[in-house]
Amino acid sequence: MEYLPQELETFGAYIDAQPQPVREAFWYCLCLLMVEAGDMMLLKSMPGDEGELCYFETSAGEAFTIPRPAITAEQEAGVI
Repeated sequence: MEYLPQELETFGAYIDAQPQPVREAFWYCLCLLMVEAGDMMLLKSMPGDEGELCYFETSAGEAFTIPRPAITAEQEAGVI
């Protein structure tokens, strides 16, 4: 995990130690919460080589792509 404040370094190490599907679900859900809070936008979703890719942009204009994890619609709805 990059660019974490010092007080979150332990949490970042914990997330980094999780299996890839858990890390992907965490980042995706965090992005959904940030969209809900108005701190970023989901620009689009597109099929990728290994599944759906989600394109986000922060309120500061930084754009990035993350994979949509294999979670159910019910699990996703429980986040927001």
